[in-house]
Amino acid sequence: METPGTEFIVGAMQDPQFGKTLMFGLGGIFVEVLRDVTFRLAPVTYEQALSMVSGIRSERILNGYRGFPPIDRNAIANILCATSRLITENTYVSELDFNPVIAHEHGAVVVDARIVLSDQDQSELKKTTHPASSLVSFFKAKSVAVIGASAIPGKIGHEILRSISQYDYHGRVYPINPGSKTILGLKCYSSVTDVPEEIDLAVLTTPAKFAPMIMEQCGFKGVKAVVIVSGGFKETGNDDVEKDTVSIARKFGIRIIGPNCIGVFDGHSRLDTFFQSHERMLRPNGGRVAIITQSGTFGATILEWAAEQGVGISKFVSYGNRCDVDEGELLDFFDQDDETSIIGIYAEGLGNGRRLCDAARKIAPRKPIVILKAGKTDLGSKAAKSHTGWLAGSYEIAKAAFEQAGMITSENVTQLFDAIRALTSQPLPAGSNVAMVTNGAGPCVMAADQLRRYKMNIAELPRTTVAELTSKLPSYLLLSETTVDLTGSATSHDYESALNILAKDPAVSIMMPFFVFQDTLLDEGIVDVLDKVRKLRKPMICCAAGGTYTRSMSKRIEAIGIPVYETAERAVDAAHVLITQAIVSGAISVG
Repeated sequence: METPGTEFIVGAMQDPQFGKTLMFGLGGIFVEVLRDVTFRLAPVTYEQALSMVSGIRSERILNGYRGFPPIDRNAIANILCATSRLITENTYVSELDFNPVIAHEHGAVVVDARIVLSDQDQSELKKTTHPASSLVSFFKAKSVAVIGASAIPGKIGHEILRSISQYDYHGRVYPINPGSKTILGLKCYSSVTDVPEEIDLAVLTTPAKFAPMIMEQCGFKGVKAVVIVSGGFKETGNDDVEKDTVSIARKFGIRIIGPNCIGVFDGHSRLDTFFQSHERMLRPNGGRVAIITQSGTFGATILEWAAEQGVGISKFVSYGNRCDVDEGELLDFFDQDDETSIIGIYAEGLGNGRRLCDAARKIAPRKPIVILKAGKTDLGSKAAKSHTGWLAGSYEIAKAAFEQAGMITSENVTQLFDAIRALTSQPLPAGSNVAMVTNGAGPCVMAADQLRRYKMNIAELPRTTVAELTSKLPSYLLLSETTVDLTGSATSHDYESALNILAKDPAVSIMMPFFVFQDTLLDEGIVDVLDKVRKLRKPMICCAAGGTYTRSMSKRIEAIGIPVYETAERAVDAAHVLITQAIVSGAISVG
């Protein structure tokens, strides 16, 4: 009989979206009650295996408790690596549990095992072979046909034609409608095949039942790319029409975005397939952020926030049903796109999560990727034949896979956009130490709580920095272990002195100024102060909450390229994003 020790579970499974997946957690008879597990995509490195071990909520148990010595983490990591090899090399294994794995101070032993075999090869998900260049026409098309264009304002076919032809896009535009001669002053054609010039991109707004026929016409015409805005396909149970449309497109080498989407927007070429009118929805300026979204609604929200807060957009894709072009292909394209430096993703389901993560792993060190995955409460199939299959909810695996690939995960759309704001405006930090400066201590207490949740560090200021702060700031300065509190008497000059001292201190990685703009002594010269400090190139995340005057001051600060967040928690979230990306990029070393 095995000597008593701490019981763990090691498992693996074939996930339908991510392929071979590894699990580690507390084991024994309470495994499904505690649900204290971590996941990684296989194969894993030894370092990733160790991170799985330290990633469980009950990590302190590993250090020893109630007379039990610390467990041998290296032995557990070796079992994880061996399990990773087992499931990767044996393609007919669909699920397995090693439960319990009993760990001791020196070594670990698998006591019981359950392996589920499949009669089908469980090899990794297939990858598409289209070159990234096949997507260029979606953004840089020199000619666009709107199929189903309408002369009636308010109709989708009218508003899309208006978005493309009446604003800043300078390519050729061809309305396709057999019942009209002209629409919006543009000559109409009965069919895409009647257009005498070449067509790079077609935007389809007709009912779904016509899609296969129209795709055939686009193929004969030599159209390179099609955006299908129309709904009524797979999302309504009309799978056959969608499959037929894709089959015809592949025969001709046509790429498809959609169906059931709002399409694409290029911030530089100004190509715009939206049926949301300019009167109703703002379009942002050109910039370096690419947005990929399965939801047109969230996409519209992010675009308007970007327009209002001065975040420039390079490319935007609403992909709907994802019948052809998927998230992984778009990442490959944005990897090669010189106009894109940061990528934001909103996804509900994933067509090929493994492909997405493989693409992200190559890109994320150079171009930050922030992802929000909806559908967090889907626990997957209750009919799974193993503990691993039961515990492996789709979101738990997805989140672990995203982070393993270097992506930054967000919990809601506000956090997603907050992360993008920080990444677009601030340099990456050289370390993970935060210094807070304030004229009102309350928000800093909340910030300190959030810093602890993230296991972030408050900078330990050396004696020389403390002495300089004390000598250059007024006597009302309150200097604690967590905060440089300038009190409600603070002026912009006080902030300038404090921030300049902190900016030159290598112990400080990120500066977090908090402002109570309701305090009358804090003058508007603070904007100029921050502009000067900004040029010292140390990351700065600000926080200010209040009414009309506070919002006007925050807007002025953001206009000089420094983000301001309305709550302490959001400000710390943004600082954590910068640190996370610095680790992914290699600017901060870990371990």
